[in-house]
Amino acid sequence: MRNSNQYFHYLSLILIFSFQFCILLPNNGSNPNAIMALLLGLGGRSSTPVNMDPGTVVDLSGNGSFEGTLVDSDGNGISDGIALTGIGVPNLILIDTNADSIPDAVDTNGDGVADYYINPTPPAFLTTGPGGSGSPVVAIVDSSGNLIGFDTDGDGTANDTLVAQILGDTAPPTITSSLSSGTYSTSQTTTLTCTDNFAPGNIIYTLDGSTPNFQTKEGTILSPPSKTVSLSFEGSRTLTAFCRDLNGNLSSTIQINYTVDSSVPALTLVSQTSLAVSSSGTGIQSSTATWQTNRSGSYAIYEGSSCSGTNITTGSASANQNITFVRSYTNFSGEGTKSYRICVTGSNGLVGFVSFSLQRDDTAPVISTSPSAGNYSSATSVTASCTDVGGSGCEKIAYTTQAGSAPSNPGIQGPTGNITNGVLYNSAIDMSDASVTYTKFVARDNAGNLSSIHSQTFTVDTQVATITVNSFTSAINGSSNVNLNWQSSKVGTYQIRIGGSSCSTGTELSNGSGNSNVSGSALVATDISSTITNTHFIEGENTIRICVSNLIGSFGFTTRTTNKDTIAPNVSITSPSGSGPFPSGTQIQLSCSDTGGTGCDKIIYTLNGTDPTFDSNGAVTNGSIYSSAFALSNGNIQIKYRAIDLAKNNSSVITQNIYVGPPVISSVGVGTAQLTVNFSTVTGATGYKVYYSSSSGVTNSNSSVSGTSSPIVLTGLNNDTTYYIRIALTASYGESDLGSETYQTPSNLPLVESCILQWPSTLTLTRNTTANISNAIYVQFYHTNITNIFPQVADSRVQLQVGYGPSNSNPMTEPQNWTFFSASYNSSCLSCGNNHEYYSLITAPSNPGTYKYVGRLKITGVARETYCDLDGYGGYSGLTFSTSQLGTLTVQ
Repeated sequence: MRNSNQYFHYLSLILIFSFQFCILLPNNGSNPNAIMALLLGLGGRSSTPVNMDPGTVVDLSGNGSFEGTLVDSDGNGISDGIALTGIGVPNLILIDTNADSIPDAVDTNGDGVADYYINPTPPAFLTTGPGGSGSPVVAIVDSSGNLIGFDTDGDGTANDTLVAQILGDTAPPTITSSLSSGTYSTSQTTTLTCTDNFAPGNIIYTLDGSTPNFQTKEGTILSPPSKTVSLSFEGSRTLTAFCRDLNGNLSSTIQINYTVDSSVPALTLVSQTSLAVSSSGTGIQSSTATWQTNRSGSYAIYEGSSCSGTNITTGSASANQNITFVRSYTNFSGEGTKSYRICVTGSNGLVGFVSFSLQRDDTAPVISTSPSAGNYSSATSVTASCTDVGGSGCEKIAYTTQAGSAPSNPGIQGPTGNITNGVLYNSAIDMSDASVTYTKFVARDNAGNLSSIHSQTFTVDTQVATITVNSFTSAINGSSNVNLNWQSSKVGTYQIRIGGSSCSTGTELSNGSGNSNVSGSALVATDISSTITNTHFIEGENTIRICVSNLIGSFGFTTRTTNKDTIAPNVSITSPSGSGPFPSGTQIQLSCSDTGGTGCDKIIYTLNGTDPTFDSNGAVTNGSIYSSAFALSNGNIQIKYRAIDLAKNNSSVITQNIYVGPPVISSVGVGTAQLTVNFSTVTGATGYKVYYSSSSGVTNSNSSVSGTSSPIVLTGLNNDTTYYIRIALTASYGESDLGSETYQTPSNLPLVESCILQWPSTLTLTRNTTANISNAIYVQFYHTNITNIFPQVADSRVQLQVGYGPSNSNPMTEPQNWTFFSASYNSSCLSCGNNHEYYSLITAPSNPGTYKYVGRLKITGVARETYCDLDGYGGYSGLTFSTSQLGTLTVQ
């Protein structure tokens, strides 16, 4: 609620006096003194300064229909933003442009630059100029009170709608740091930058590893979009930061771990390929130590535990670069251990070091197991242990185990430790039940010495098998089969049954007639791939039971359910309905339902006229997977779509033709004081409107001519004045967006009688380079009393150019997308006859790709602008212009 002293709402930029006028007052009633001041001062300002304290409610609309609240994001007692949505997030950033600690401007897009200024004395809160100068800026809202944008020119309509787009933004911003995690020897700075698709907002960061938080003000808050942070602490710190955009969307958090160390060189033993070496030909014969220093300097490596032992090698070390040092068993007189110290002297004379040791061990390790080999009637686990007399210590044990017969020997590579056969031992091994289990072990010590193979055999049988199904077909159609991939924990015979309630009921399957591996012998933990033909299943749910017997005839089993579904899914366009036309940005939404019961798997679609397709496994072979509604591009769109259910039943392909957006101008014919606009008509359109203006930037507020078919003729125009043209259609939804802008000039002059893009028809240039005479583009033309006058000389009234543009663009309707270069008269053309020839040395664009090029010619006071293609165009009967007859420019 505003008090009785509240200043007047801003109502109008211009006070218009006439025989009768009306002054609108604020909601709190009239003020005679204010009326008199307004009449005498023609809308003079209030003398009450604007209140910029945090929490102040400010009137942005001038009539109380839209307000904002001043907020203090960083807690320093000074307002730094305006919250528009009531949740405390600054949607507009306040800026102090004159450094007096009082905000005097507003940044609406988070780029750190003032867009509007705070009026120091009401009524208007914002103006376009500093210190209250310029025009008032008023928030415009719709009938529901929703913000549309700002009116900066006083016409009552929003001409700055960015803030409305920001308030509708749901995409999170992105934060980046110019500094990466690492170790640094001096103080550092980093630039934190917040970027967003519409408007970045505040950045918040901490340097102590804590989590920054806007809500409870944890950390330091920076204004958008980019700020530099000093990192001058000695030691290790963590910079944690994220940002939000002006609608409150939060970016992900970045974390930069950095260390500033200006003291002794810090050495790091990056790696040591082995802690021990051996003289054995199958062991590790040498070890490589890789190290780094965080500071450059000279280094020496000593044998011993100090930087004054036996010097082995010296050199120069570059900071943070890997340096290697190699020792082999030949550096030992026998088994034993040696210590080494790497010492680096920095430029400040301080010495840092790192130490490591290396052992020579030539003796192979020994393996033992518990319990020993034998027969067992209860569950049995075998543990393996290793002892190493040589002293380097056991490094690993590998083993192989197999039920029913002896496995191959486990293998370990002595030098690398890679297990070439078998499994790494790391815990007790359970012996397979109801089987004879053979085990073999081999051990390796840290010097690469290998033990002999240790073999043991165990016989255990206590329980039924446990069956693990790795994969199975949960849904099938009317022709596909069911595949199961499964394992048994025990050796035994197996059978697969359909239906029933146990391993003795239901239908027992047999191999053959399409079935495979539905009965047979199972090995321990061995994948079995079973196939059951489609004919064994009925429509709906079917129970599959896998049964494995042990040595005494008891079964272990598991079941799976497969749904047979022979009905294809139904797919449709939920919206839009019909073929249109529809407004730009129209989204298409597809839906799928499956009456067969397995459920829809996916919908796919194409927009290029080809059929979307699946392979037999349901993988997409052509088309895109539909996941959510998406906007269609402007123009004629043919969407083809289909669906597949989980049983791999395909729907048929459905085709829908849709038109979106405005029509397309195909050409503009020139006449005396008129232009003829030719365009592609759209089925379903109720009419067309051509808007035009003598200035670029045509909107639907400019002059227009309506019609129901092509062409639409613009009359009453000024000859030799360029007119800019855009077209819209009308349909059931209203008027479409305006199409691309083109321009043309009415003229009472004829076309040039004939002109042709003479040579070459194709041209290749390197990007950003200018053509020379060997790859010039030549244009010839003929016009009576211009080119057929002898001796032939250049006519100053001739203006001829050569230009290039996009390969899918028409220079006659989209000249704004083309770049043109002047052409020079070719006085040495011996075969031109009655024609004149010009040539142009164009400069290739900076982006590689394929472009088109064309000639453009006019003769001042004689002939109007005429485009020249490869087969000729002009006033002569039978000459037509075609984009298919343009030159092709390849830019490398």
